[in-house]
Amino acid sequence: MVHYLVKIIFLVFIIMPKNIHSCSILGFDREVHILNNLPPNSPQLEFHCASGDDDLGYHYPAIGTDFNWKFCAFINTLFFCHFWWGDKDLPYDVFNSVDSCVWDGEDFVPPDTVKCLWKVQDDGFYLGFFDENVNENIYKKYRDW
Repeated sequence: MVHYLVKIIFLVFIIMPKNIHSCSILGFDREVHILNNLPPNSPQLEFHCASGDDDLGYHYPAIGTDFNWKFCAFINTLFFCHFWWGDKDLPYDVFNSVDSCVWDGEDFVPPDTVKCLWKVQDDGFYLGFFDENVNENIYKKYRDW
């Protein structure tokens, strides 16, 4: 019986249209957004993000712009970023929990959050999420620079 079930599951994934992302069907798709919300005329924000499998490279977003990526998240998925702003630099995990973006993010985002939002500001790092109306819900997460 188990062998028969495995064959059916395998066939479903083989014949599934290529434009349907299997990760979203299974509910494991996630997004991370990093918004440069630093003051005008401040030093350039730079960050480098990566996981064990993906190096997303170095980024230099203009003020008010959003760098984001989508991925298939599982229990052990981890994305970290190293941020530089002028003479300041800080590394942070930006995703390590399929439920709340980061393990200690339960106070900031509801369970099963799909779109994690980070705002980088001059007074610290803010974590939030987009609700079903695409409203931002944001809370200060990490200390000042």
